[in-house]
Amino acid sequence: MPRLRPETLNEYVKIARPILVQIARDRSTITYGKLMQRMGGRPGRGYIAEVLEEIAETERAAERPKLTAVVVRSDTGMVGGGFFGLQDTPSNLLRTSPDEWQDSRLSTADRRYWEQELERLYRYWQTH
Repeated sequence: MPRLRPETLNEYVKIARPILVQIARDRSTITYGKLMQRMGGRPGRGYIAEVLEEIAETERAAERPKLTAVVVRSDTGMVGGGFFGLQDTPSNLLRTSPDEWQDSRLSTADRRYWEQELERLYRYWQTH
């Protein structure tokens, strides 16, 4: 898996997080591609997951909802499999390998969990 230098990762997180917060406040979603466009074409397909993982961990540590729930695939309009590899994912939905993260198919339980997390996120950012 590609790894960004810490200072580069921090720079991308500082750019991406406010975009995601605004998307959550707007009760909307954004595709990976549009997020990268709004970030000025950075960080690129090979690295966006790393940026989102860092944001997810920061939000988890601050006891906030999963901000990355607003980032969706353009082909499905739903989160990718990597969303289910994040910490705090229920064990019955947890995806633990890169192959599982790449799998875009979502079960009914996956979709329900994502929709619940998305609604929780929207509610949180309406008041913060």
